[in-house]
Amino acid sequence: MKSRQRIPFFLIWRHIRFSNKWTLGLIILLMGIAFINLLFVNSLFNGVIESNENQLINTRSGNITITPTKGQSVINDPLAVVSKVDKVPLVKSASPEVVIPGTLAYGGRRGNYDVVAINPAIEQKTTTVSQHMVSGEYLKTGDAEGIILGQDIAGKKDDPTAFAPNGIKPGQKVEVITDTTPREFTVRGVFQTKFNGTDDNAYITQAGLARIAPELVGKATNILVKTTTKGNEPVIVASMKSAGIPGTLRTWEQSATSLKTLTNSFVTINTLMTVVGFFIAAVTIFIIIYVDVTHKRQEIGILRAIGIKSHLIVTTYVLQAAVYSFLGVVVGTILYFGILVPYFTVYPFKIPIGDVNLSIVPWDYVFRAATVVAVGMLSGLIPALIGTRRPILDDILNR
Repeated sequence: MKSRQRIPFFLIWRHIRFSNKWTLGLIILLMGIAFINLLFVNSLFNGVIESNENQLINTRSGNITITPTKGQSVINDPLAVVSKVDKVPLVKSASPEVVIPGTLAYGGRRGNYDVVAINPAIEQKTTTVSQHMVSGEYLKTGDAEGIILGQDIAGKKDDPTAFAPNGIKPGQKVEVITDTTPREFTVRGVFQTKFNGTDDNAYITQAGLARIAPELVGKATNILVKTTTKGNEPVIVASMKSAGIPGTLRTWEQSATSLKTLTNSFVTINTLMTVVGFFIAAVTIFIIIYVDVTHKRQEIGILRAIGIKSHLIVTTYVLQAAVYSFLGVVVGTILYFGILVPYFTVYPFKIPIGDVNLSIVPWDYVFRAATVVAVGMLSGLIPALIGTRRPILDDILNR
């Protein structure tokens, strides 16, 4: 009995040993490419989602946003609140902001945009806007005349649909209107984060705030909180509430209403592409095994004639499909993590919504690798069953 059970392993070893090495290599390479396709599409969509989440956190909402207590419009004494927040474990920094709906005027045009008053020294520790300056420079503390504009406001040259058709450059003047009186500010720089919720904002200092809304000096409409890592926000929110920090606390996920539609769309597309990828891998193995079974009809007939049971022959081809799939996964993994991931880390995808790297989740990689092998075995089973159901004499005579 044990010797019979070894027959499939003997046959598969014999097949691999005496098969054409170039053909075998091509088959494994094809399976490797099919596996890379599964990983690449999934990791690209994951990268897009992750990039947008990071942009929201790093440029607009922080990991946690503190807004005024229900029934209030502002946070009083925000620096005292920030001092308490900084003492909470796993908090990296916190920055108070005053967001004022305003109107910008330039070159005879007007547009409604949010004007955000910040403390530049504190804001740089919490957001990355200062790292995305495309021209000019970031704000300096105490600069009452300066303003920086997002690329969506500053516009580009020869863009008739933009707020500034010829673009706004550092050194030029814009008017900020928050009531009825316009105040002139000098553009210090232009930034581009590639996140719409940030690139359509204008930033001024607390000193600039005193010019357009002196009643809001020493107050805040929200406080952005940056944590040491993403994913532990609910725990930190609980710690902040226990510390008696006032206001309404919202995590970035609760603030990401605009990203949910995008995320759901990419999840749907990713699922569809995954199914297609598994189908391609299955068809590849099916064709390979079917051709091999058809080519070896006489050999299969002779093996059955000398007493080798059909299920042992079927097992041989299932193992053969498993070997092809497994080696394809190994080759695909080496090429993917050895070439593609490093390349796109250095040269990320430049798309309008941000720079995207490939992002693979470990458990998802394991699932796809195991599924490719399982699908390959199933695809090898079907032609093997077909090939062992014909009359033995027909196989021997190749009729």
